[in-house]
Amino acid sequence: MKMSGLLNRRSTDLAGIVGALRQIPAGAPAPRRLGAKDVAVLDLNRTSAETARAVVDAGVAAVVHVPRSGEEMLPRAAYRILAGSTVPVIEDADLSDVPDGTRVRIDEGVVYALKSDDELATGREAGSATLLAEVDSAENAYVESALAHLANATEFLSIEHQLLLDGEGLPQIDVDFVDRHVLVVTGDEASKGQLADLKPFIREYRPVLVGVDGGAELLRAARLTADVVVATPTEVSEEVLTDAAVLVVPADRDGRAEGLERITDLGLGATTFPAAATARDMALLLAFHGGAEMIVTTGENRGLENAFGTSSAPSSTMVDTTVSARLVHADACSTLYRSRGAGIGLALLVLAALAAVAVVVVARDSAQDLLVWAVETWNSFALWVQGLFR
Repeated sequence: MKMSGLLNRRSTDLAGIVGALRQIPAGAPAPRRLGAKDVAVLDLNRTSAETARAVVDAGVAAVVHVPRSGEEMLPRAAYRILAGSTVPVIEDADLSDVPDGTRVRIDEGVVYALKSDDELATGREAGSATLLAEVDSAENAYVESALAHLANATEFLSIEHQLLLDGEGLPQIDVDFVDRHVLVVTGDEASKGQLADLKPFIREYRPVLVGVDGGAELLRAARLTADVVVATPTEVSEEVLTDAAVLVVPADRDGRAEGLERITDLGLGATTFPAAATARDMALLLAFHGGAEMIVTTGENRGLENAFGTSSAPSSTMVDTTVSARLVHADACSTLYRSRGAGIGLALLVLAALAAVAVVVVARDSAQDLLVWAVETWNSFALWVQGLFR
């Protein structure tokens, strides 16, 4: 896998591998036109085995692995697939901000812009032995992390099972969740974009809006008023605290809550929620035991990839299990409503076309013929529209 043996891929003027960058987003398939003159830039921690095989089969000039900042390696099959190939792999060369299609030269782990020969990123070559050793280490670390996480989650369950199962200890707040849709907005990096995508859902269902920590700031920035704010008072702005219809302050199980002095200084009322859970988990439990019909939550998708990482609280594993029957992630919800919107738009377009045809029929045929035609056409149209929502 050493680059010194790949003379057929070298520039005639300078040493190294030459190719055009092809950015492959996390979870995306390999581009169809990927080939030997391309350098694939991807995150192997989020690359499926199918995509990895497609990259290898395409005979790309090289692969540059760009993981998320601060993220631990995951034991994905993509590492083993590349380790068993002849495709050179470069690690620690961050090309995530380099535009797709940029022609580059890679020599001994350093990536240069081909046109100017400016250095774009510095990485290191990872041979087969290195990749296999890394993935073996990642497997051990992943399992150990899972065991520790599940042990902590089990301890949380032993402490808070009454809260989880029966809602014992929930604060009484003046918000009606019964048979309502609820949107819980967290302060995660992904929440801002997800909130924008959820606008059709919000317009149609007018859900109860719950802002969690920084998520309350996102709601206010989107000109939406939070019905409930679950946050430490010192972590959000004065405007968020004063605008909130109901303010819930997370507290330790002994009742101690940070930032209550600020609430007193502002002359506001607040309800404390003593529990060994995160603010997000408290929001979900309030909605669930309050009788919400559906709970949509923003933030990072809590799949197996990050289920046991440092960003995932052990309490969330048990809380998500508790509310799973009514829990929907924001990405899934926005996808559903984008599809609905497209179907409705198409239905209106067809209806307009039918009206235009009716005008023609009126001008040409008798009123009785028009009536028969209109009834038959409308029945067909109504059945078709019903099919959009099944």
